[in-house]
Amino acid sequence: MNWRLIHFAMPTIDYVVAHELAHLREMNHSPRFWDVVRSVLPDYERSRGVLKDDVLPVFE
Repeated sequence: MNWRLIHFAMPTIDYVVAHELAHLREMNHSPRFWDVVRSVLPDYERSRGVLKDDVLPVFE
């Protein structure tokens, strides 16, 4: 987990947690992996998009 997750809304954080826990069943990003994520968060694509599109503040 990354401390910068605090900058995101709870649904996005929930997605990250579900994503990481899904790796306990599938140690890859295969279709079966995404099925596990989807079983917990049916609309995970939205939160996944937030992580790809939102910009985090840069700290030096």
